[in-house]
Amino acid sequence: MAHLNKDKSKLLARVRRLRGQVEALEKALDKDVDCAALLTQVAAVRGASQGLMVELLADHLKHHVAERDQLKDREAAVEDVTAILKSYLK
Repeated sequence: MAHLNKDKSKLLARVRRLRGQVEALEKALDKDVDCAALLTQVAAVRGASQGLMVELLADHLKHHVAERDQLKDREAAVEDVTAILKSYLK
């Protein structure tokens, strides 16, 4: 996705934060941390993952669906997004 290069550092920072949250969750599980703390961490991981998904999806829609020069590919792009959302929302 070459159009994401302009925001690559921002996206990589999000992914790195997400990785840190997952690693913290792993450590918490290893240390038998309280259930409420674990659930809070899982919720944070889920929120971070969803935030990344929303940002990527918004960029994808702007570039592949909304731009005028993409009119011929719009139907295929909508089908792609629909498939992605179906798998994401399972």
